[in-house]
Amino acid sequence: MGGGLRYTPEDEGNHAPGSDPWWQESVFLHWFDPAAGVGGVHRIGQEVPQDTSALCCFVFDREARYRRVERVPLLAPDTPRGFRAGGSTWDVEDGRPRLRVKEDGLELDLVMENFYDLTDFFPSGGSMVEDFAKHHYETSGRVRGTAVLQGRSYEIDGLCHRDHSWGPRRWDQLLSHRWVSGTIGPELSFGSMAWHAADNSVVQIGYVVRDGELVLATNVDVLAYMEVDALTHRGGEVHWTLADGSSLSARCTVVDGVVTGNHGVVWVDSLCEVILDDGRTGYCDFELSTNPRAGTRDIGLAVRAALHNGWSTRT
Repeated sequence: MGGGLRYTPEDEGNHAPGSDPWWQESVFLHWFDPAAGVGGVHRIGQEVPQDTSALCCFVFDREARYRRVERVPLLAPDTPRGFRAGGSTWDVEDGRPRLRVKEDGLELDLVMENFYDLTDFFPSGGSMVEDFAKHHYETSGRVRGTAVLQGRSYEIDGLCHRDHSWGPRRWDQLLSHRWVSGTIGPELSFGSMAWHAADNSVVQIGYVVRDGELVLATNVDVLAYMEVDALTHRGGEVHWTLADGSSLSARCTVVDGVVTGNHGVVWVDSLCEVILDDGRTGYCDFELSTNPRAGTRDIGLAVRAALHNGWSTRT
């Protein structure tokens, strides 16, 4: 698996769970509407052998942000291609994923349309694939719908990126990573992963999709501008050297972010405005974890991301 493998729309729904106690199936979405100043990060991770789901629900506008990150009871989907966790539901309707959220003071109804085929750009082996993402695909796209935050209503017309993974996921095998994924529109999307595993192996991979055509990277360099808390960041840079002989660079500036985690692993998802080296603009999620000593102490400070559940004022 991996290295440009394409999945089909039939893979959008649930898959039969395996017997491995670490088996999980997750849908993940980040999105941003720059005109409205509204964005979010969402994950529903069904862990069937453990009878739980890992939920991340994060939405912000220019005034406030809402965070709910916790493990919740496993809920059976009431559609054959659905996922449920807390107040979040994910369905595939008429071939398009639809996310709906109802939480305290928060309502979302978002529909996604793909810019390119469901693609797995991960390599075919190694700890990142075997221990964490055996089956995995991603795509960028358009997101449209409605959002209500504490009574403030928005018509959403923005950009998004999402992935879907299933299989055993050994959370204890990850020490540190950098995952940058985003888009400027149907003409160009991008992704990259820098992965540091518990066996001290390192993987650095990436890709660019131009007008629907995938080009894998031969080299990727990800630089994060870290805050004093050693967890959150102000943004960073990504540089791709591509297999067709071209290159691409992106400078990322954080708009807002969320501290999330599961099974003792903590990471931050930071939505960023992006400027490419040719001046074109878009957005990305600049996700990272920094845990080279595999420590377990609770996080007490997050300078540039939401750390506690519920509503908080943006600074």
